[in-house]
Amino acid sequence: MAFLSQIQGKLQGLKEQASTLAEGAPGISAHLQSFKDGAPKLIQSAKNAKSGILNKVGLDSLNKMMSTVSGGQKQSPIDIVPLITSFGEHLTNTTFRVEYEKNGDFKAVNTGNGLWMKREGNESELAISFLSEEQYHLDAINWHWGTEPMNGSEHSIGGVGYAAELHLYHRSTRFSNLEAALKSPNGVVAISLFLNESHDVNDSLTPFINLLSNVTFKGNEVKVNQYDANALFPVPEKTKEFWVYEGSETVEPFREGVTWIIFRSALPISSTQLERLRTVKGNGYEEEHEKPMNPLRPIQTLNSRTVLSSFRSGANAPNLGFGQ
Repeated sequence: MAFLSQIQGKLQGLKEQASTLAEGAPGISAHLQSFKDGAPKLIQSAKNAKSGILNKVGLDSLNKMMSTVSGGQKQSPIDIVPLITSFGEHLTNTTFRVEYEKNGDFKAVNTGNGLWMKREGNESELAISFLSEEQYHLDAINWHWGTEPMNGSEHSIGGVGYAAELHLYHRSTRFSNLEAALKSPNGVVAISLFLNESHDVNDSLTPFINLLSNVTFKGNEVKVNQYDANALFPVPEKTKEFWVYEGSETVEPFREGVTWIIFRSALPISSTQLERLRTVKGNGYEEEHEKPMNPLRPIQTLNSRTVLSSFRSGANAPNLGFGQ
């Protein structure tokens, strides 16, 4: 009998719990219905907020504002400001010997996230006086641009950008490829050239601009047997003022070990030439949706690095050495 009483007690308890749940069900149901009714408004508010942000800030500006944590502690590009620069006395009166080979195996390539002029060879084409133990070969030229006159460069000076930027990647002739050179100090030097929008056509850019119709879509490439990169390098009097720092590639896989030399003087690029660059797509020819190429990586954290300047007015930090 005691056992039967225990079973009856358990059943009564279950009935009471079921009754309690039933009484609370209308309240739960009401909360669920309220959430259901309000969900569309919440989603629309989020969409409006997103639209408002994109309308207020250009897509290129938004991209530059966003930070990325890809790679290590010496990533590029960076924003150069006097507070982080140091005058490098050994950089004054630096000379650049530039003798790029005009004939060879050149190839313009659209990778989908970048526009390149690549080449083979291992000729000694660049020598820099403060890196006197090295001789360099021009491996590739990488183009960067945006949709705004002052937001098409990857590096910026005091928060101010340029219409476009050219990167000339060089590897030491001690190495047969860029990957091996990146593992050695001063194994890779990248020359950064800012481009300022102007009315006049820059004839030194024309040979590459004329190739764009062949590399409009991702995966397109075209080979040429002659290209004069010497015309891109600034004249000697405009190579006296520059910045130097240790960084990385600005394209995937963002490998570090790149010595950056950024010339202060900018080259001109016409509005027409910029518009031609902006016609390049990041999608393949057969893809349904068209995607303009946006070859800009956001500004990276400096992480205690110091930028050296070859001129005093561009430096605030104590004097340091580089490449010695």
